[in-house]
Amino acid sequence: MTTLRARASTAGLLLAMFATLSPLAALAHSTVKRTDPASGSVLAASPASVLIEFNEAARLTSVVVVTGDKPERKLEFEPSGAATSFTVKKPALEKGRNEIKWKALSSDGHPIAGTIILVIKPAAQP
Repeated sequence: MTTLRARASTAGLLLAMFATLSPLAALAHSTVKRTDPASGSVLAASPASVLIEFNEAARLTSVVVVTGDKPERKLEFEPSGAATSFTVKKPALEKGRNEIKWKALSSDGHPIAGTIILVIKPAAQP
């Protein structure tokens, strides 16, 4: 009888732990799965586009680029609604370090943000 109570108690405890911990996975925010070019890349010229791919649907709300001490410049992106993949076309990145800063709404409605660092090499000196 004691063994039966112990098993029932253990099963109840495990069920309670599972019920408590399982909602935590649902609270996770969307995250960037990959970018192309990858953050930290050193390129010979500005890429034709920059891809930002999330692990689940998100709504990108803002993309800007900051280069040196210049003011940030707004970049256009597609699509405008919720998606897992967004493309910034013709970012026209300048020589040197470029910080592409993005903001989005996660699928759970929480704001998320990140930065992609791309370095454009200066032209070779003759």
